[in-house]
Amino acid sequence: MKEIVLTGDFREIGRQYGMACRGSIKVFTKVVQVMRALAERPGADFFTPKYRNLPLVLPRFFTNRKRYRAEARRYLEILSEHYPESLEMLAGMAQGARVDFDDLLFLNAAAEASLHCTAIAATGTESATGTPILAMNADEAKGVERFEVVLDVRPLMGYRYQVCAMKGVLYFNFGMNEKGLAMAGTFLFVNSDEDALARVPMLIYFSLLNRCATVDEATEAIRSLPRTDVGLVLYLADGERFVRVEQNAMDREIEIVEDGLRWNANFPNSDTMAPLGMLDAMNDVNSLFARNRIQRLTHFSESFRGSFDGDAMHTILSDHGIDIDGSHMRSMCMHPKHAGGKQTCAAMIADPAGRTMRIYTENPCENDMVAYDLGTLNGPIVEDPARLDASEGRASRRPR
Repeated sequence: MKEIVLTGDFREIGRQYGMACRGSIKVFTKVVQVMRALAERPGADFFTPKYRNLPLVLPRFFTNRKRYRAEARRYLEILSEHYPESLEMLAGMAQGARVDFDDLLFLNAAAEASLHCTAIAATGTESATGTPILAMNADEAKGVERFEVVLDVRPLMGYRYQVCAMKGVLYFNFGMNEKGLAMAGTFLFVNSDEDALARVPMLIYFSLLNRCATVDEATEAIRSLPRTDVGLVLYLADGERFVRVEQNAMDREIEIVEDGLRWNANFPNSDTMAPLGMLDAMNDVNSLFARNRIQRLTHFSESFRGSFDGDAMHTILSDHGIDIDGSHMRSMCMHPKHAGGKQTCAAMIADPAGRTMRIYTENPCENDMVAYDLGTLNGPIVEDPARLDASEGRASRRPR
């Protein structure tokens, strides 16, 4: 996976980002607009586009693009109020990548429903070390993995942070800042206001790693932000506790956890948000995969009870579930050949107390990880990620 170090003020950071990923950003902005057009066809959505409709939407590409640019501009006011740094970065990125600013704004603020992941957090008696550990698989359609990038952002203002994102995008799958605050975020399958003219974008929440040093600071910041219309779940962990946030425009639940295990597979788990979930209403492949991941996570919550560490998390993220006819339909680790075209594009295991983070390129079952030490500003890569493992042995073990 490509790694980029970005330094300077926010506009300069955006310019460097755009220059480093120019070709991919040009392609990705167009891909997402086509995906959005496909999702607007009858019987489709952003997660399950009907590719057979490509001959119908491609001739209208420029007409649709004009409409999407106008839609994107509706987000300028709310981003200016809650995350003005993002507009500076997008302006710099537009310059560096030589793409239209409104196309980048649409990509970042109006087409965010592609986050499709599994997150797990444990601390206290559930953690082998007694301190928080946070893990995540980022699952997308095959081909998206080529757009994944690791960004090491070193701004003049705020905290340095390192994240895994898609090229051209400021929101991210997961990451950590120099204070050891780790974060994972994904889409939540809940009912939303389909008629909203300008939703509150998820993007405003992805300023937290730059602005906050602890879970308490992040929680206070979250309470001050307007709720997103699209369902969003966030996990943030520091060296002592983690917070789980589930929300949409109708409601929000914030839970600070000092002892326990929580996980999410795109469906709400909180008492507040569960009634808004669309699990029973969705019968497509995304709902099926989410149901299966929920079942596997329930299994692992018992298998590793009281012993969650980096070793256990790697086993979970690499799990291929119950093998039925060679399928990975009951799998945590997605391979496109066996999972209906879905693929795990990246994975993370974070130890906030040690300020270290493992990132896996694509499937964690078969690819090496790179370990990053956010406790030093003199180089992210560390040779020994042993702090993530409370026990000796290989980087993967069988559940008890």
